[in-house]
Amino acid sequence: MFVAKKQATSSNNIQKWRSRGFSLLLSLFALALFAAGGFEFFNAWILREPDQVPHLWHISELVGLAILLGGTLLALLRQPEKKPLLAQFLVLGLSILAVGVMFFDTKAAALFIVIGLFIALYPDTRALLSFSREGRISLPLLGLTVLMALFLAPVAVKEIQWQIMGMTENDMHALLLHWIGSALLMILLVLAGELTSMKRSGWKQLGIITGVTYCFLGVIAMILQSDYAGSWGGGGGLFAIIAGVWYILFTLLEAHKTEQKSLTSVPVSANTQEALPMLDAGKLDATLTRNTKQLVEV
Repeated sequence: MFVAKKQATSSNNIQKWRSRGFSLLLSLFALALFAAGGFEFFNAWILREPDQVPHLWHISELVGLAILLGGTLLALLRQPEKKPLLAQFLVLGLSILAVGVMFFDTKAAALFIVIGLFIALYPDTRALLSFSREGRISLPLLGLTVLMALFLAPVAVKEIQWQIMGMTENDMHALLLHWIGSALLMILLVLAGELTSMKRSGWKQLGIITGVTYCFLGVIAMILQSDYAGSWGGGGGLFAIIAGVWYILFTLLEAHKTEQKSLTSVPVSANTQEALPMLDAGKLDATLTRNTKQLVEV
């Protein structure tokens, strides 16, 4: 008995340190993303550094990536085991980033270390391989994701081509990995939308984060118009804002529908309904009898 108790205590301590390590990893990674994006954004948009001004759109996309990934990291800080979809998105998203950038900079392979630590420290590793859902696939969210994929796919393909050609032509955007970074951000946005439509635990948070990211990029695109390399322009920016708002609205509406179905999914049988009044009456009679005896004894 003593050995079993000691083993249980040791297991609890390991789980406690694992949870702390996971929270620390998420916090540091989120801080690094927001710091990198915020520093670049401040230099380009506020200080107007001459060498940064031509890259206003691409720097804004870096901030968009920080919102998408950093927001997901922050959402996982509380009860991560109950939001496995967010963990799956991070593992897939970081893997896509690492592989995509590695073709042009091998240093990106360091991301696999972060991915390995993330998987090792995640409270419920088995959940990363599960695909159970909270309800049916959301057709509105899936349709919106397909629409955005049709809008973004041609842009992403062009930018991948520009990245490949630019490395041989010393294009400043290619040398700074802006084209490939922009294309990978679009891929991650489509991936986030598709995973959200699957309605696995954590899909609500991911849907809202995706919508916020689209809105941010849309506002920046409308400010910059088509005057900067890679910008979606005014029309594309407006389209992105509308899509972002719809992502948020569809997520909230689908969440409400899911909650309503869960409340009505446990029917009360006729026998149970008949038994409840009888139970209440029996409890009332027993209470009255007990009180009467107490009064008589007094």
